[in-house]
Amino acid sequence: MSERLDPHALKRPHARIDWTETGPVAVDAGDVYFSAEDGLAETRSVFLKAANFPERFARGRPTVVAELGFGTGLNFLALWDLFVKTAPSDARLHFVSVEGFPLHRDDAKRALSAFPELAELSAQLTEVWPSPHKGPHRRVFENGRVMLTVFHDLAETALPEMAFKADAWFLDGFAPAKNPDMWDTDVFAELARLSAPGAPAVTFTVAGAVRRGLAAAGFSVEKKPGFGRKRERLEAIFAGESPDEAPTPFPAAQAVDGPIAVIGGGIAAASLVHAFALRGRGVEVFAQGGWASGASSAPRGLLTPRLEVADRPHNRALLAAFDYARIAYQDCQGFEPTGVARLASDARAAERLAQLADALDEGFGFLDPEQAQARCGLGAEAGALWMASAAQIRPAMLVSELAKDAPCRDVAIEHLEQRSDGWWLSTGQAETFGPYAAVICAGGWAQHRLLGAQGFALEPTAGQVALFESGFDLRAPAAWGGYAARLGDRMLIGATHVKSEDAGDVQEAEAELRSQARSAPGGPIPLGARHESWSGVRAAVADRLPLVGGLPPTGFDEAWRSHAKGGPVPQDMTLAPSFVFVLGGFGARGFAHAPLLAEALVSALCNEPGPLERSGLARLHPARFAWRRLRRG
Repeated sequence: MSERLDPHALKRPHARIDWTETGPVAVDAGDVYFSAEDGLAETRSVFLKAANFPERFARGRPTVVAELGFGTGLNFLALWDLFVKTAPSDARLHFVSVEGFPLHRDDAKRALSAFPELAELSAQLTEVWPSPHKGPHRRVFENGRVMLTVFHDLAETALPEMAFKADAWFLDGFAPAKNPDMWDTDVFAELARLSAPGAPAVTFTVAGAVRRGLAAAGFSVEKKPGFGRKRERLEAIFAGESPDEAPTPFPAAQAVDGPIAVIGGGIAAASLVHAFALRGRGVEVFAQGGWASGASSAPRGLLTPRLEVADRPHNRALLAAFDYARIAYQDCQGFEPTGVARLASDARAAERLAQLADALDEGFGFLDPEQAQARCGLGAEAGALWMASAAQIRPAMLVSELAKDAPCRDVAIEHLEQRSDGWWLSTGQAETFGPYAAVICAGGWAQHRLLGAQGFALEPTAGQVALFESGFDLRAPAAWGGYAARLGDRMLIGATHVKSEDAGDVQEAEAELRSQARSAPGGPIPLGARHESWSGVRAAVADRLPLVGGLPPTGFDEAWRSHAKGGPVPQDMTLAPSFVFVLGGFGARGFAHAPLLAEALVSALCNEPGPLERSGLARLHPARFAWRRLRRG
């Protein structure tokens, strides 16, 4: 089977658990998840106290704790509990962990039930327990004061995809004799690359290979008394120097302390406002028409994932983005967790949807025609993919709830100018705003001229949706190329796709939407009179993937041309970043992708661990087009 159709490539295998009187045991590793004597006391002694918590919680910046072996999440929960009880009010915590064999949610709940004093925090964690999909999964707690990022992959694969400086390491994988790959020499080198000066690395094991590996990577290692019946454990301090990161054509954004301007009034801009607000930072927003303008103003829409089986960096990133968005919206009034059926038009399409059901997590399943009829009211002659975590949404309401009434200047920004004191914005009437340390273009198609002036092109796809009278018994939203969703006694049908910034004639669009309804698999969906319609313009780029990151700086081509043709990586990289960023190119999936990609950009601008793999960032970086041009040329 090809990579694209491999149903096992995109997710990590769940841990197989043997339940004993003293707690869970990993069948394949033959090792326990926590001490039979007192797992919570062991965590507090071997990890929290040994790494000097709570004294290590910093004021005014996030404390970054990294871990090998997330397991049940007990170490995270214990540290979170200590943070809530003892950390200064302006402190924040980032916890980044790696897990190669994730637990099922139910197994995590059962394991954590052994610690009733953590029950409230455990319930919050297991409610948003990450799927087994490969790559990072970000979760936000305490209104942004506590952030968790769990990488589902083997340590030797996950660590090179990370970029941060850890203030402390919890090395809590299974014992080296039972899990040797996690304690490999290359892993220790990555720990050094990702460590801040003086960072402790604490662990239960005193195995010689671990002591030698840590020492070779620049850690000073010392044995300490162990917990319970275990005689010894290790405490190591990073005493070396982290190697400089190799230059890349796809760098993460640099930290920005000064004022930031966001241009746009839709879901991308609202997601940025939300991500900054989690960090206690504000931005200045500019959008002609104000909030929920442009393509974010439709009366209803569907929140569905981008469907692809292949284990590729962009697919891991965008599946994580859908998952993050669903959780970000779950308490919003504009989010209706209905589930959505993706209908198969023929046997070949049904085969692909069945493969997707195998490749994705428990929230996806294949329905035969009879099951599809019972679930959504459309038999879909060949069946359907049921996406339980998909939803029906009210776009304008979600934008408003994420933005939380943040001020928005109702002006059209048409020019950007870099001066000695920063970036200045101006309108067509020569009204100016500034200076700003950075500008984020997040306004969709409305910014095509502004971005064009910066050497970047967007492509428009206009579309219309309409509401019709209909008595058809549609029990759940359905998609098949077009889509249908019930709104009271009316039916929303969408959407037309016109490769233009002109959505076309309303009557012509109505005819096309009626045709889509008649041709729905398992249909037709009968429609009465049209009541109202909506049109907008989606913005995309040539490869139909989103954009997140900085625009290529002046001198990019000269700096990277040789390397693009196979030459060495340039070592003297002195390009000054422009501090103009873009978040967009979402096409029809802005609500599924914008929240996490905004979180990724804001994390970088605030010098925090990011929620994307480095390879995923490269695949979505705006500089990818300049890089491809150099390789072709």
